[in-house]
Amino acid sequence: MDQFAVGVKWEIRGLRSRLALVVAVMWSLYSLCYLCNLFFYLGVVIYPITHRAISAGLICILVFLLTTAKKDISREKLRWYDVLPILFVIAGCTYIAVNANELVAEGRLISYPFEIILASLLFLSVIEATRRTIGWVLPCLVIFFFFYAVYSNHFPGFLHSTGFSYPMLFGWMYLSAEGFWGMIIGIVSAIVAGFIIFGGFLRALGASRFFNELALSTVGFMRGGAAKAAVIASTLFGTISGSIAANVATTGQITIPLMKDTGYEKNYAGAVEATASTGGMFMPPIMGATAFLIAEFLNISYWSVCVAAFLPAIAYYATLLAQVDLEAAKIGLKGLPRKDLPSLKKTLLGGWQYLLPFALLIFLLGILRYSAQTSIMYTIGALIIVSFFKKESRLTPKKLLVALEDSARGMMSIAPLCTAIGILVGSIAITGAGTRFTSQLLTISGGSLMILLILTASAAFILGMGMTAVSVYILTVILLAPALIRAGVEPISAHMFLFYFGCLSFITPPVCVGAYIAAGISGGDPWKTGFRAVRLGFAAFLVPWAFVFNPGILMVGSPLEIISSFFFIALGAMTIGVAFEGFFISKLSMWEDIPLAISGICIFIPNFLTRLFALAFLAVFLFRHLIQTRRSRIHPRSRAHDQ
Repeated sequence: MDQFAVGVKWEIRGLRSRLALVVAVMWSLYSLCYLCNLFFYLGVVIYPITHRAISAGLICILVFLLTTAKKDISREKLRWYDVLPILFVIAGCTYIAVNANELVAEGRLISYPFEIILASLLFLSVIEATRRTIGWVLPCLVIFFFFYAVYSNHFPGFLHSTGFSYPMLFGWMYLSAEGFWGMIIGIVSAIVAGFIIFGGFLRALGASRFFNELALSTVGFMRGGAAKAAVIASTLFGTISGSIAANVATTGQITIPLMKDTGYEKNYAGAVEATASTGGMFMPPIMGATAFLIAEFLNISYWSVCVAAFLPAIAYYATLLAQVDLEAAKIGLKGLPRKDLPSLKKTLLGGWQYLLPFALLIFLLGILRYSAQTSIMYTIGALIIVSFFKKESRLTPKKLLVALEDSARGMMSIAPLCTAIGILVGSIAITGAGTRFTSQLLTISGGSLMILLILTASAAFILGMGMTAVSVYILTVILLAPALIRAGVEPISAHMFLFYFGCLSFITPPVCVGAYIAAGISGGDPWKTGFRAVRLGFAAFLVPWAFVFNPGILMVGSPLEIISSFFFIALGAMTIGVAFEGFFISKLSMWEDIPLAISGICIFIPNFLTRLFALAFLAVFLFRHLIQTRRSRIHPRSRAHDQ
């Protein structure tokens, strides 16, 4: 058994794994105490910067214990280049945690040589922790922007600024409530942490198995039931995961082999799972931990973000379900035998306790309008209480340890990168580069909103390659969103537009992380899986444009505008999906596919005549195929009668 797996017994673990377990449990227990305000009731004052330093420091230490400098190095031995950054993180974060109140009150620059040493060593350690978890792309960007802030007086054009000394910059980044300890890590350590812990407890208590069985019991018997179950299971798991890779790796282990066994081709099976798991980024409540950042940047409630994101996610998944159904019809697949499927009644009776916390969360956020932090703590408490109603889900000491460890591991790809991004954000803010970049984009677009959207969508897509949803969202919202908003785009529309395009690289070659993982499970080709996933997830390429031109899909406008926007967007996406599958009631020719795809695009365009033309074509198309189907059913009988 892998000693680094979650929930492994203490006796099996080596030194690194044991230390990692201790650090993970420390972080989870500390975070729970902080979020529950336990320190306040005990009379212990934890300043915001102190909390951010403790939280980020513990997760960075966990990264160095569970990852290695190179992928091909064994994790069993603790090496000097793992120990040193751990010591640097402890020293740098402890200094801030202990002196937070004085440092913020003074607002001073670095005054002592040891402070610049601590800041430099912590900077390098955070960069290395980020590199180990998400690769080189973001660390290189952070390093560039850090040195850009120092030498910005040597840059030309809109990048030119005054330049800053190292003591001044490190004072801003390390000794203040900006940079390392700014808003982003504040949101992550205070709000995102609660939802990550909630997901950890759900997984430890068996919710993942329940979601898979619920999906199979509801749609498994239908045509192409295995693929539909994969879509629904990935949707449900995405609500507690927030990670495409984790979603594919977890649900894909069950759904991909099941799809292959029922007749789906291996690349198609992998593409369905990758596309469905990518949709987890768009589905509330977690949205890859981005929902909280959107709310903070726009200064709106978290519930408002969830409401805005709901209908686009439904349109995305409805289109995907329609496509897998058509694929099943095209290749003649049937549903799974009911005797091989779990009973819906037994599934609900055995797992209803997992659904109650979600209902409570919606009630607290939507009806009582509690804050996200307060709501999630009540939800975690409710989950723990209802878990005791069933023996299978009961929270035992072993499950508690698994939940605490799993929760901390869920922060490994979030906390270091958000700490590092704080440096990037600070550099852009202190130099004023963001404002000048916005003006430059508006100048290049020549005042054309469509050109500006194409530019920003392309930039978001490229930046998203090799990055997490959180990191690409923060980068795009800082660099690109102001230009869209100044051009007249609704703020929520601009943020959601960039977020969607930033996530599309997860299924689009050459990067397509989700497709690579799915192909590893299915035994298929990553590139073929990726290109098939693009066809399945094409709705995600079109829906963002509706955010700008049909903001009703984001619940902006009157009820009639909201309903009509959702209807036309869902219909347009499904129409294009039919064209991509090349099948409706019967197989379609190329001369039917192309006009059908054009009609789907026309339905997206908010113009009465354009939509009227597209709907007329769809009516003719549907009538023609219904007539053909009826003739194909009648003719065999006629021939049999003649004989």
